[in-house]
Amino acid sequence: MNRIWTDGSALVLFAHMSFATCLQAADLSTPSLKDGPPRKDSYVNYEAPYNWSGLYGGAFIGGAHSIWTIDFYRNNNHGHAEESSDGFAGGFWVGHNWQFDRNWVYGIEADLGWTNANQHNQVFDNDNTDSEIGMFGSVRGRVGYALDRVLFFATAGVAWANISQNIQKGRNAGEQVVWEDQTPVGYVIGGGIEYAFDNSWIGRAEYLYSDYGDVTLYNRDGNRAVFQNDLSLLRVGLSHKF
Repeated sequence: MNRIWTDGSALVLFAHMSFATCLQAADLSTPSLKDGPPRKDSYVNYEAPYNWSGLYGGAFIGGAHSIWTIDFYRNNNHGHAEESSDGFAGGFWVGHNWQFDRNWVYGIEADLGWTNANQHNQVFDNDNTDSEIGMFGSVRGRVGYALDRVLFFATAGVAWANISQNIQKGRNAGEQVVWEDQTPVGYVIGGGIEYAFDNSWIGRAEYLYSDYGDVTLYNRDGNRAVFQNDLSLLRVGLSHKF
């Protein structure tokens, strides 16, 4: 009888210990309500890709380089010269982007700037030349490929500039041809890279080439001069996205 009781007590004690162990394990694996909700650091952080869509405006500074090409025709003689103009450039831009699919960004942008690019030189041996570019601007379409906060883009559109040029009368071919405060219209192409520092501020580096076409002028003696102008801009800027 004592043996049976002893064996039975052992079985009861073993069952009791096993049940207590299971409860303890369950208590360790399941958070208690009194401990509050799970900690935030128990979740995986996920940041959505940057969205380039929206209106923006900004300012830029940089360098300007222009090539003034002159072809002068007098009687049956032809003179050709090229003079470069270099200077500082600065201005403003405003635009709007639309992002599609995740990577492709399309937009439109207008800019207005000023440069002091100019040259004072001699062509045709003894004819003094002056060339100066002032205000310039463009309206362009843009297409880009975004890698989150980095955007590579190309741009093209219509450009204009205020240009003054003249050849002062000399001993040779020029005999005073004046072309002052003209505003030729041409095309502009370029490209660059942008980086979004946060949801509001975007930095940019960009190159633009503008070709304003050519114009043919005649002086009082009937001699013909053909002027051709272009402008290269290498600029950096900062935009604010609204």
